[in-house]
Amino acid sequence: MIKEIVIDENYTHVGLFDSMKKGDVYKVPFEKKRYNGIRAESSRRNNKGRLLGELKTAMDVKFRVSATEYPGYISIICIK
Repeated sequence: MIKEIVIDENYTHVGLFDSMKKGDVYKVPFEKKRYNGIRAESSRRNNKGRLLGELKTAMDVKFRVSATEYPGYISIICIK
């Protein structure tokens, strides 16, 4: 499901990742600082998944972040 996220006072990167389910694609308005924060959170979540055994190899990821898939947006894709 593709969902566009609105930035307001309740927006947090952690809350965004917590609410995602398998197959979700979230579009967040692009801003360089926000993009770096979302990439860092994605990396943390993927690393935590490897440590807990949810992800098997170093190449295996649960979350993927892209700034080029939808121009003007940061797309967050939950794969697993």
